[in-house]
Amino acid sequence: MAKESVETPNAAEVNAAKLKALQATLDKIEKDFGKGTIMKLGDQPKWEVSVIPSGSIALDCALGIGGYPKGKMTIVTGMSDCGKTSRILEDIGHNMQLDPDFIAGWIESEDSLSDEMIELFGIDRDRFIIYQVDPEGGAEQAMDFAIALAENGADAIVINSLRCLTPSKEFKDSVGDANIGLQARVNAKFMRKMIPVLGKTGTALICTQHKSTVIGKMFGDPMELAGGHALRYNNMLTLDLNKVSIQKGDIYFDIKDQCMRIRCRVTKNHCCPTKNPYVSADYTVIIGKGTDTRGEIIQAGFDMGIVEKVGAWIRIYPDGVEHEKGNELVLSNGDVCKFNGMSAYIDYMNDCDELYEYIKARVEGHSFTESLSEDEIAILEKANAADMSE
Repeated sequence: MAKESVETPNAAEVNAAKLKALQATLDKIEKDFGKGTIMKLGDQPKWEVSVIPSGSIALDCALGIGGYPKGKMTIVTGMSDCGKTSRILEDIGHNMQLDPDFIAGWIESEDSLSDEMIELFGIDRDRFIIYQVDPEGGAEQAMDFAIALAENGADAIVINSLRCLTPSKEFKDSVGDANIGLQARVNAKFMRKMIPVLGKTGTALICTQHKSTVIGKMFGDPMELAGGHALRYNNMLTLDLNKVSIQKGDIYFDIKDQCMRIRCRVTKNHCCPTKNPYVSADYTVIIGKGTDTRGEIIQAGFDMGIVEKVGAWIRIYPDGVEHEKGNELVLSNGDVCKFNGMSAYIDYMNDCDELYEYIKARVEGHSFTESLSEDEIAILEKANAADMSE
């Protein structure tokens, strides 16, 4: 008896049947849960990270994306009195001046705000929403407030600081009662609720956070980010500020005010995968005025080769032009950009907005940051590995 021939479907027919079944499943999910719930990657628009620029050009370049990422969480940490609060306040004022519709929410648990700081950084009071932590509601109520702000149109939300957000149970308990891990559990729950909201609304969450000492640690840096591991896992950007020095006067301008030199180390950066995440950048803060942006531009011009110094002569060449004598940049008023001595160059930069804007435009399109040392990178990688093993 002859065997009946069985036709075997070819691979193309099998794949077509699979795709048809898959598409039917996708259509049913969208019908049940709403359009856009699930989709193919080819139907998804590009995931481009939008940013909120800071008030420091050096800091923007160090971040690699030009500012704080929208729809993600950023942690600004550091020791006491290193400029965390003033850094973020200045950045909010900078964005309010750039965008008349920019709205910021501020959750204050340290009681560190003052009218002088708000006026100094040009913050619009009508677009600056403040919540003072209430002992009755505690950290939980403050976090619910942050989620509500993110869901209803705030461009940026700042928590100052997570370490000082006290859970309501601690307010109700006696000082002698132990609440081991309570704050870390509250932070973890907040992260689980807040991160999806940020991704949906595009709000930037910026949190200041203190460091705590790891008891018994024998080697390496004993300071670590306080508040539990959930903060490290969920934030996309970590900035570590350190006060380098306090100096009298600015290094480029004849400013008699007291200045503070701040070093920002980027210890985690998941927003710019093509760039070394472990970089540092220094910027100068003129006390009572804010970041010395003009000084940053001048320093960046030398660091990036836009401004060339040979002996006592300083020359500026147009972009793409060979750096030879006689090819210097010529401004609209006919002045040739060559100067004999640093003081002559600085004086001209102060008086000529055209030259300043030209150098600024070229600087903002590049990066002028320094990588951390190999020892610093090894410490950071070891700390990250320890987090993953716990």
